Order: sequence, then C-alpha cells, then structure tokens
Amino acid sequence: MKQKTSTQHNGSTTLISNSFPFMEKWEELESVIEKALNQTHENAIETLLYVSKKLKRHRALHYSGFEGDKTELKNIYNEDLQRRIEFACEKIAANFSEGQQQDVYRQDISTEMVARNYAKRMIDLHNPKIFPPQKLSFQTIYNMLFDDFIKSISNQNGLQYYAQVVQ
Repeated sequence: MKQKTSTQHNGSTTLISNSFPFMEKWEELESVIEKALNQTHENAIETLLYVSKKLKRHRALHYSGFEGDKTELKNIYNEDLQRRIEFACEKIAANFSEGQQQDVYRQDISTEMVARNYAKRMIDLHNPKIFPPQKLSFQTIYNMLFDDFIKSISNQNGLQYYAQVVQ
C-alpha cells in the first residue's frame, strides 16, 4: 500500500501520496515562490513579474509515474489542485493588498475577487479543452493570461509602471 502524508496549508489538512515525483517538485516550487516573495522589489508588480519568471522554470509539475487506479489519481489530483489553488490565492491576495498600499493596484475591487480570478485563470490555463496544447504553446498562453491579469488589477500608476518594465 502506498504511504500517504498529511500536509497542512492554510489551516487545512490534505492527504497526498508520497509516491509521486511531482510532490517534491511542488514543494520545491512553493519554496522558490516564498523566497521570491520575501525578496525586496520596487513594488508589487515587480514582485509578480519576478515570481512569474521563476514559475516559467517549473513547468514540469505533473502526475507522471503514477501507479494506481484512475479513481485514486482523480482524488489525488483534486486534493493537489485544491492545495495549489489555496496557495496561489493566499499569495495573490497578499500581493494585491501590498500593491493597493503602494498605489499600483486598483482600490475598487476586492482582494478575494482578485485571488479567485487568478485561480480561475490558472485552472483554465491547464485545461486542454479551453487551450489545446496542439494549437498554442503553454508559454504563449501563460504570458497572455499573466499580462491580462496584471493589466486588469493595476490602476493608472501600475499600468504606467508595467508598460515601462515590459518594453
């Protein structure tokens, strides 16, 4: 029988199998993101751009090497996806609050809405029915979604800063 480990994130406990190589990669990615977020950046937009660059290097978070039935894989996938969404929402919410204080993000939308919007975009990004990999590369889709996300949450100051940085 496969060993399972109990992981805690944001107050919830999740059982995730230890037998998957993707778990080590995910934990490594969480560490990379935490370190990137703790570094000093000019503002919240620069922080998001920096984290985005780090994320591009960690594309291979998948369930290869799974040795079990499809029901178990589906359960593990759902648990893992929920963990990733919670993690992303927590980090995006913190970044958005910081950006609002720095006057680069809009004041007229809620932090919760921004975090959920980001999570929805990331779920869509990995949905082959929405973005077939045969037609568009992951990098192209990610860049477009990320660019659109920053523009949607930025105020005029943020948009000006972003336009200067991406040129």
